[in-house]
Amino acid sequence: MSWLVTGGAGYIGSHVVRSLSAAGLEPVVVDSMSSGVHGFVPEQVPFYQLNILQTEKLVEIMKRHEVTGVIHLAGYKYAGESVKHPLLAFE
Repeated sequence: MSWLVTGGAGYIGSHVVRSLSAAGLEPVVVDSMSSGVHGFVPEQVPFYQLNILQTEKLVEIMKRHEVTGVIHLAGYKYAGESVKHPLLAFE
């Protein structure tokens, strides 16, 4: 049983990943790396550099790791950027 953490290479996501691991759960990280840091993801945690809009690959990963649940933290958090690039934020 594993948990998919989207945005798991970000600041908050990496703390969630570490907390899941500490609780004996198996996190799997998907992150596009648009603002994440690969070094934030513990070495033993499966990591996939992937945009969550790549649904076929995302489903494949979920099946491969028998994902039980998803903690969705992928997204743009900068209000100013969403004003400058509204379609990117909408996507």
